[in-house]
Amino acid sequence: MTRIGIIGSGHIGGNLARLFTAAGHDVLVSFSTDPAKLAGLAADTGAAAGTPAQAVAHGEVVVLSVPWRVVDEAIEQAGGPGALDGRTVIDTTNQFGQVDGRFGVLDLGGQSAATHNAAKVPGAIWVKAFNTLTAGFQASAAGRTGPDRVVMFYATDHDAAAGLAEELITSAGFDPVRTGTLARTEVGHQEPKGDLYGEEFHHDDAVAAVARLRGTPPSGKGRP
Repeated sequence: MTRIGIIGSGHIGGNLARLFTAAGHDVLVSFSTDPAKLAGLAADTGAAAGTPAQAVAHGEVVVLSVPWRVVDEAIEQAGGPGALDGRTVIDTTNQFGQVDGRFGVLDLGGQSAATHNAAKVPGAIWVKAFNTLTAGFQASAAGRTGPDRVVMFYATDHDAAAGLAEELITSAGFDPVRTGTLARTEVGHQEPKGDLYGEEFHHDDAVAAVARLRGTPPSGKGRP
């Protein structure tokens, strides 16, 4: 059992609360503009409810699962960057926002979204995961067995965090496959417009795809 604090109670964060509590983890959910909705999520899943600062205090692992535009606010409510020092942070966010008056993928100047966020909290152990597939698909596909078991890609600069990331992905009902580090030529393939983003993969095909893509810039052929 792992103690997990989730900052973000929307589609992805709420779904992970369900999957992690079902797997026996000790979960606290936080960060909602609607306290009644947050309390309902906790009641439905068996998680506790609290503030982002309480999620950090509770969790050996902290899941950051908020809209891109409020990442800074979420970190501030969590207690600021220093509060996350030494914590493993699983970042599910994607860099969507207003681009020329339309909702689209933001240009981060050649950075990966994971590197961009990790730089805000330099003392944390950053892992990018649970960001490539919609919450609805994750909910419906979790727990498949055999050759139909769905892959969840992840990336981190910290090799020591890989085992924990894989354990949590497995307990949520997926096969973990690492894309590499937080460099854009590695994690970028699992982010918006990356070659692995928005597509269902199974283990052997996923491993082959990562081997083929690693070290090259994302082609932009993935789903936006």
